[in-house]
Amino acid sequence: MRVLLTLILLWTAPSWALTYNMPQSGNVVGYMKYHTVRSGEDLSTIGRRYSIGGYEMTEANPGVSYKTPRPGQSLTIPSRFVLPMAKKKGIVVNLAEMRLYYYHPGGQKVSTFPIGIGKQGWDTPLGSSQIVRMRKDPTWVVPKSILENHRRNGKHIEPTMPPGPKNPLGRYAISTGFKNIVIHGTPYPRGVGVRSSHGCMRMLPEHVEQLYHMIKVGTPIRVVHQPNKVGIEHNQIFLEAHVPISDTQYLGYDSLDNAIQKASSSMGMKMNVKWRAAQDLRRKASGYPEAIGTTR
Repeated sequence: MRVLLTLILLWTAPSWALTYNMPQSGNVVGYMKYHTVRSGEDLSTIGRRYSIGGYEMTEANPGVSYKTPRPGQSLTIPSRFVLPMAKKKGIVVNLAEMRLYYYHPGGQKVSTFPIGIGKQGWDTPLGSSQIVRMRKDPTWVVPKSILENHRRNGKHIEPTMPPGPKNPLGRYAISTGFKNIVIHGTPYPRGVGVRSSHGCMRMLPEHVEQLYHMIKVGTPIRVVHQPNKVGIEHNQIFLEAHVPISDTQYLGYDSLDNAIQKASSSMGMKMNVKWRAAQDLRRKASGYPEAIGTTR
């Protein structure tokens, strides 16, 4: 019984933000980890232990059953990241990887979290804004679009929901300047790391609490869609490729060629790329950085 209790606590224990020192040169942080599956685990619960989303776990472990991975199976934990190509200030969200990055004041550290984003038809918007409101134990005032959607589908929903364990916003709500778009917790952790919301950004309860105490009203937020992220570490070039979101508003994502050109220009480095390897990695879309060449 004691062993069983220990395993249950390991499976359900809250996870902490992945926080890294900003690299002195280049734009790659973190390191890869590996996990041996225990009986009763699934990719969602395993990912939560390492602050990795379900989608990320699926990309990094192709062919592995999401709900019933084989006990004893070794899994890749994609906990190494190329930082998105965006100004490294405040919050940067990359929808293609379903991940939020927060750059701490002073530019010395970055914290990163998996998020749930808008499902098809309820796309999370791209662009720049800022944090406009922060609430603990929020009341959820249901947006008209969601009320109308429920009515069209013959479902009843109260126009407001008080704080409590069933409130979809969880215990912390961080409102952005995007209309009806909130970064918030959730009583349904499996909705984090997948496309699950009506456009908002869902976070694990322990993660949104951490972020809530890191930021303040006025913190800038930038939302991008970058399925191909090109990184530099020492003299090596890395590609972190994700499957792009196919919804119409995201179709203008960077091609591999453009991503490499932008990285080269931004860092002021010439790149010697192994193009066949790069194209293979783009198609594989493992979701973690892999080498594609060297700088010169």
